[in-house]
Formats: sequence, structure tokens, C-alpha cells
Amino acid sequence: MTEKSPSGGLMKNLLVVAVLLAGFSGCALLRSQVAVLHQLHMDLSGTTYVMIPFKDQEGSLEHKAYEEAVRQALNAKGFRETTVDQAETVVFLAYGIDMGKRVVSSYPIIGQTGVEDSSPWPTYGPVGKRETSQTEYRRVLRLDIVDKQDFAEGNIKKVYEGRVVSSGFSDKLDKVLPKMIKALFEDFPGQSGSTKTLFQPTDSAAVFGDFL
Repeated sequence: MTEKSPSGGLMKNLLVVAVLLAGFSGCALLRSQVAVLHQLHMDLSGTTYVMIPFKDQEGSLEHKAYEEAVRQALNAKGFRETTVDQAETVVFLAYGIDMGKRVVSSYPIIGQTGVEDSSPWPTYGPVGKRETSQTEYRRVLRLDIVDKQDFAEGNIKKVYEGRVVSSGFSDKLDKVLPKMIKALFEDFPGQSGSTKTLFQPTDSAAVFGDFL
């Protein structure tokens, strides 16, 4: 007696269940919207810069960690850090998170829905839904690069403006912001005037529920 192999319909149902279970078991995605405006040349090799923190960022270990992530990304793109006197540009980094708002989300409950026609194989799919109430936070990252000579003369002439916005259920900015910095530099400096959305896999234990 030969053993019957699962039918195509069964395999499809099992695949759906596997994907859904993988999602709910902790495969989180961080969604970031990146918008840029700039007057930079595409060849950034040798462009000198200095990073200057805002007053409320001075002495902050958290800020130093974000600043180091930006520094590494700039250097990888061809920028070269130097002193204030020798720098052609000044880099400013700003970020924040709001107080959040309550949102209600619905998730399907997966279970057996019946038996496939002409076979003993069960079928699976949504059999109900579960609602949860969570707090959704909006996180914002801004990176501005200004001309140092104009800045020294008391004027602000921006040569680059980058903005990243993400929304999700995590208020752990130290876990989310490094991913947002990475999203900003994925195609740096990018096309001026463009806005794009990026999805990045991340630790669901840190940002659980952002986007599954």
C-alpha cells in the first residue's frame, strides 16, 4: 500500500499556517519613512565635517551612542571628520518620541476550518479574531548638514536635510533609533525631494508589535 502525499491544497494551507505562526512568534519589522532634501554632490569623498551637539545633548551617553552611529555611517560614505576650524560642514542630529496614543488592533485566530474535499486532510484558516489595546508611539529622527563658513558667520545654509519617521508600539528609543539611522543612510544622500518607506527586521523583544 502506497502512502498518500499531501495534496496541493493541504500544502498551501500548511504554508499559510507556518507563515502566520512565524509572524506571531516574534518576527517583527520596523517601518521607517525616509524623506531627504539636499544639495550634495554624489561623490562625497573627502568632504570634511564636525558634529556639534545641541545644549541639551551635551554629556549624554545615549546621545554619544547615536552620534557614533551617525559618525560611522558618514565615514563609510566618504566623509572625513576633522576639527571645527578645518571642517567644511557641520552636522546636527536631533531625535525624539511622543507620548503615544492608544490604538485597538485585531489579530486573526488560526484554527481548523474543515476537511479538504475528497481527502481526509484538514484545512486551516481564520476562525475568529482577538483584539488588543496598545499605545502607539511616533519616533522622529532629523539629520541636518550645514555649510560651516556660513554657520561661522551667523547664517544657516543647509546642504542636507534628512528626516526619518516611524510609528509603533515600542517606546524604547535606544532600540529603535539605530535602525532609523541605518535606514537614513541606506541610500545616502539619495535623490533630493524623495520620500520612501523601508522595512527592517528587528528584535521583537525590543519593539514587539511594531509591524508584523
